[in-house]
Amino acid sequence: MNLFRKKKTATTTTVNMGIYSPENEDLSSAKGGKESEADGKIYNLIILDESGSMGSIYNQALSGANETLNTIRLSQKEDGFLKQILTFVTFDSGSNRPDVREIISLKPITEVKDLTKDDYCPSGCTPLYDAMGISIKKLSEVVGKDDNVLVTVITDGYENSSRHYSASMVKEMVDSLRAKGWVFTYIGANQDSVEVAGGLGICNAMDFAQDATGAQMMWDKMNSSRREYYKKASRIRMTGAYENLESDFFAMNRDDSRVTPGMVTDLADNEILVLGSCGREGLEGNRYYINTFGRGLDDIRMSVQRFIRFADNHSEKRFLVTRVGCGHAGYRDEQIAPLFAAAYSLPNVSLPESFWKVLDYKFRR
Repeated sequence: MNLFRKKKTATTTTVNMGIYSPENEDLSSAKGGKESEADGKIYNLIILDESGSMGSIYNQALSGANETLNTIRLSQKEDGFLKQILTFVTFDSGSNRPDVREIISLKPITEVKDLTKDDYCPSGCTPLYDAMGISIKKLSEVVGKDDNVLVTVITDGYENSSRHYSASMVKEMVDSLRAKGWVFTYIGANQDSVEVAGGLGICNAMDFAQDATGAQMMWDKMNSSRREYYKKASRIRMTGAYENLESDFFAMNRDDSRVTPGMVTDLADNEILVLGSCGREGLEGNRYYINTFGRGLDDIRMSVQRFIRFADNHSEKRFLVTRVGCGHAGYRDEQIAPLFAAAYSLPNVSLPESFWKVLDYKFRR
């Protein structure tokens, strides 16, 4: 689902990185290097697992990746001062192609087209360490000292086939670059992502369930957090004020203000109560209505998307979302809560405790 901008579908040309070896690694041909020291840049490196097991969530992986491109495009549109640069890497081993592949190589987001089915074809095993080591090292050769870097790693399983990089080598690289201000995030299924990420030097990690709902929820949560990162980076560039871009990237250390009380009796002047309704939608005084009664989940999702866009554009307001759709409309929290995943990191939106329990998915062995 795309909350912010409609997608344009076209074919993307694949640039193969080739098989890495310490002897033949050539970084001199990297595209899109430094253009001007005065330019503000955000380098986005997305490393997406393309091993065979990702086939079970293929549609969500492809659509979620394109939603991420739209999130980056929106940030570029809103703040032209920060130039968004993208490298998109996929990886697998044991298939008839290079283990690590650049689908998009150091391109301004304004030149990036949506991914197609030809760009993403899950197969083979999981050379995670090689994918991270090769792509991070290549990017480090072109990033300027004042540039921002956001690295996102998404995988549905453990490392099992790298030949050139080990966990300790990746961790040493990550530790060094974090000291320079790079932000790393790790998102994993079928594993304790916090534990795995910690072994790679990454302090921001998130689990997701490897099914259609869990994968869609993951992409929405990740893009919500990504969007808040861009807002922080923009404020830093504009005001010079210090903000920690790495701390609590996924907004998991939330306080009580982001939990809607079970009973709301009074509203402050800037607070809006968000309710389900039969036929009504939008802001009316200090109420925002989401049309839920008698509607299917896809239609409700569209209404929730419109609400999240509205809340995102009105940061001066605080929105208290109730258990919309879980009363007379007849849906369960497990069905409605994922629709609000794109508000996961939106600081001015509070959700019911029952919704947070669904959204805060944790892998259990």
